[in-house]
Amino acid sequence: MDWIGSFGSENIGVDIGTSHVVMYVKHKGIVFSEASVIAKNEMTREYFTFGTKAEAMEGRCPKEIQIYHPMKHSAIVDYNGAAYLLNSIVNQSYLKNMFFHPRLMMCVPTGINSVQRRALLEAAVAMGARKTVLIDQPLAAVMGLGLANGKSIGSMIVDIGGGSTKIAVLSQNGVVVSHLSYESGIEMDEAIVASIRDKYHVRIGKKEAESLKVALGASWDLDRAPKVAETCGLSIVSGYPVKMAVTGEDVAHALNPVLYKIFKNIRDVIQRTPPALLAAIREEGIWLIGGGAQLLGLEELVTKVTGIPAHVAKRPSYVNAIGAGMSLDYINEFRDSLQDLH
Repeated sequence: MDWIGSFGSENIGVDIGTSHVVMYVKHKGIVFSEASVIAKNEMTREYFTFGTKAEAMEGRCPKEIQIYHPMKHSAIVDYNGAAYLLNSIVNQSYLKNMFFHPRLMMCVPTGINSVQRRALLEAAVAMGARKTVLIDQPLAAVMGLGLANGKSIGSMIVDIGGGSTKIAVLSQNGVVVSHLSYESGIEMDEAIVASIRDKYHVRIGKKEAESLKVALGASWDLDRAPKVAETCGLSIVSGYPVKMAVTGEDVAHALNPVLYKIFKNIRDVIQRTPPALLAAIREEGIWLIGGGAQLLGLEELVTKVTGIPAHVAKRPSYVNAIGAGMSLDYINEFRDSLQDLH
């Protein structure tokens, strides 16, 4: 009787990340990408806005207004906030008529525990999902990268997201080796904020740090070419707003401790990879996905550190959602993960 419930509904792939929620509707492609941020009035205890609007309020709102990330390290830490975020996305005017008791293929990181999985499923229930299937992010990534064609013997995927970094080696039989750590795009931004404060005695916001990260990246470690980007902050010494120039060397030095941990984890996963798969990985290369994969110089640095060619995927932030969407073709073959709640 499943076909009766599917009348008028949509099948959608969902990737709920620490920084963004991406939804992929079958036959329509990517239809939505929104910041995973919500705003809450602490006096009334009510959420009142979400996404990009809430993100823009950070550092610019009264003290009774708090800005939250309901996801942290790729897991739900605020269930009510996550449910509000998903419901708000679906109930937007141009999406509301598109989703009617949808069937979800939802990405989850390899290694999260049963409590974290349950929180994701409960958020899907609050969203009104008729059927939900959880798919490991590395498997979704393989689909999104177009590697699930039966020809690839082994693949290595490094997913650098806003809240965590997921590294996985896959064969035709599934995930062989994986590693989940908390080095992330957000940690990079925080490292830049701390470095500018310590060196220049200027306090900048996370958005300014992110802009510096995007503009300068880690390319100084490769060519030592002088690059400069301007930013604004608050002088700790005088207490006045200041405009200043930040060099590529400054940003690279701030990012290096985070990147070194990621590189170490990549090497550790390679060392645990069965030799039978290493030849295929060396030939195919390492795939970099997630928002952090777009960091300037990262592709070359990973190649230099590992000796294996690294490639940044096309639309790296969308790979998991696209893969989940492609997996919707097989959703009827999966057990409904919502049944595990009962």
